Formats: sequence, C-alpha cells, structure tokens
Amino acid sequence: MPEEYRAESLVQAFAAHDLVGKRILLPRAAVARDVVPAELTRRGAHVDVVEAYRTVVPEDAPQRAREIFTAERKADWIAFTSSSTVKNFVRAAGVEVLRGVRVASIGPVTTATARGHGLEIAAEAATYTIDGLIAAILRG
Repeated sequence: MPEEYRAESLVQAFAAHDLVGKRILLPRAAVARDVVPAELTRRGAHVDVVEAYRTVVPEDAPQRAREIFTAERKADWIAFTSSSTVKNFVRAAGVEVLRGVRVASIGPVTTATARGHGLEIAAEAATYTIDGLIAAILRG
C-alpha cells in the first residue's frame, strides 16, 4: 500500500520487492502518466497496461458550465480531482469563468496542471483523496 495516493508513492511501495521477471497487470485510465509502468519495467517487471476506463466530456459541457458560472450566484469553489478534470474543464468552459471562484486541487500533479492553465490554487489536499480534498476546502 503506498504512503500517498500518487504514482511515485506506488512505485516506492515496491522498493523492497524483486520485480525481475514478475508479471504485473496494471488496469488504469486511458489518460494516465506513465510513471508506474515505466519504473516497474525499468526494475525488470513485465507490465501489461490495460485501459480500464476513459473520461468522456458530455457534449453539453460548455453550455452547462456557462450556465453555472454565469448564474447570479455562482459556485464559491471548484474542486479538481485529476489533471484530466482540469484540462477537460478548461477546454469546455475556459479559465475566465473561474474568476472569483476558489480552486481546490486533490494533489500536486493536479495543482501543477491547473497552474499551467493559469489557475490560482486556493487549497490543495495534503492527503490525495476525496476526504483530503474536502479537508483542504474546509481549511481554505
């Protein structure tokens, strides 16, 4: 079990194990960083990556985002749970709709993606889980 819920920590959880010749099945999102399979392969494992799910943006996402973020009373916070949620939101709605809305991130990878799109992060989860994200918002 990794110490943190991110790829680098998962790789560290395997540090004490000899992976040479071991077969590892890695079901994951279609859009995911290659940190885990690359590092496990480097350590001698045979890694089979299987696309287990794919994030699909609804066709009406731009319209729905405009409605929500141009309403008389718009959201106080938006919480991003992955880099793909940041990218998909920005693609659908743009960055400008978030002016005046506080942005929360589930962790440092998502934060880096958000900042790369020009978003200011008001809260980042210390534990990279939904509970950690909620705690960060409550502290924010």
